[in-house]
Amino acid sequence: MMGKIEATSGTGADNAGKAAPRSPSFGDAALLAAISSLGPFAANTYVPAFGTIAADLGTTMVGVQQTLSVYLAAYAVSALFVGAISDAVGRKPVIIAATLVFAAASIGAMFADSLEALYCWRVLQGMCASVGAVLSQAVIRDRWDGADAARLIGLTAILFALAPAAAPVAGGWITLLAGWRAVFAFLALFNVCVALLVWRCLKESLERQRRQPFRAGPLLSGYFRAVRHKAFMAGALGHGFAFLGTIVYSAGAADFVLHIMARDVNDFGLLMVPLVAATMVGAFIGPRIMAKIGNWRLIFGGILVMVASGILGIWLELEGVGGYPAVIVFPMIYNVAVSAVRPVMNVMNLDWFPTRRGLAASIQQFCLTMAFCLSSSVFVPLVMGEAWKYSAVMLGAALMTACLWLVVRSAAKRAERR
Repeated sequence: MMGKIEATSGTGADNAGKAAPRSPSFGDAALLAAISSLGPFAANTYVPAFGTIAADLGTTMVGVQQTLSVYLAAYAVSALFVGAISDAVGRKPVIIAATLVFAAASIGAMFADSLEALYCWRVLQGMCASVGAVLSQAVIRDRWDGADAARLIGLTAILFALAPAAAPVAGGWITLLAGWRAVFAFLALFNVCVALLVWRCLKESLERQRRQPFRAGPLLSGYFRAVRHKAFMAGALGHGFAFLGTIVYSAGAADFVLHIMARDVNDFGLLMVPLVAATMVGAFIGPRIMAKIGNWRLIFGGILVMVASGILGIWLELEGVGGYPAVIVFPMIYNVAVSAVRPVMNVMNLDWFPTRRGLAASIQQFCLTMAFCLSSSVFVPLVMGEAWKYSAVMLGAALMTACLWLVVRSAAKRAERR
């Protein structure tokens, strides 16, 4: 079942009787990247304004950092349900509704007069933002299979990578020119534009006859089966740990840029642009390497590079060879490796449940978002001000990824023998 991506279960019964889909285009990737970028764009755009927000609302940087944590926690929890809701009513209406509610929550955040009020609006934003990442995965697997799906996820990742690079740069300049509240006005406008784009351009990918009723019994049964599925959960958790090793730099960007790199609020591009360029390189070369060496060699070769990046990053800093740009060399290498393997991991994880991909995508996105949430709420406060500690997080994440994907490989071998 899982031995080769070109022969995944997605080409089986769930596609029986359907016409062969056309190959995915650049336009498909651009639209899906715009949808999936909603969450990270909202997470990263206001990061350069943390100091300004803290001063304006009379609180601390740690207090403002937790507005990101509550956003991510809400994002993770809602990610568990939006896929199942879309399995019942379709992908398109859920995306449009969520982006419009997000826009309204952004207006609320813009007028927040206390940290507590900002927490509330960020929770509502997080609940809506998960829709983009979850349903873009589901749309891809509704319409394409195997290598086409992996290529489209890779191309989407290349375009998607522009969001975390552009977001803090745009946020820094907006904060300088118009203040932190204008950042949330910008997010409201951005989400309205995405809603209009989806309404006009996105074709509904889940036909009515393939939809699943949204009833508590079948829904809980589906989640129970997914959580009990050893290979799926190991793959989803491993995917999340791989992501944790790179996202800790986004979650800690305010600390890393302002303190470790000793730069200004409009210098976030010095961190994010190289990391995102590395992400784009990895997403570009991943499918090409997979075609030559196969998906399993790609995954474990990428994990080996991730482990080495963590070790060498710690060594570099402890040997006193740090400083910019040396301090981001091994994070960039880690980003190349993780971006090469994540599209393959994504497709393989969803293909364990070909008839409930919305639900599977929800659980997978929950794992990814909890990785981001743990980075923001737990790891960043622990590693603040020390570059080698960020590399230690990379190393630990890579080792956990290796352990979990060995479990997936073992389960896939057993499935192939049946």
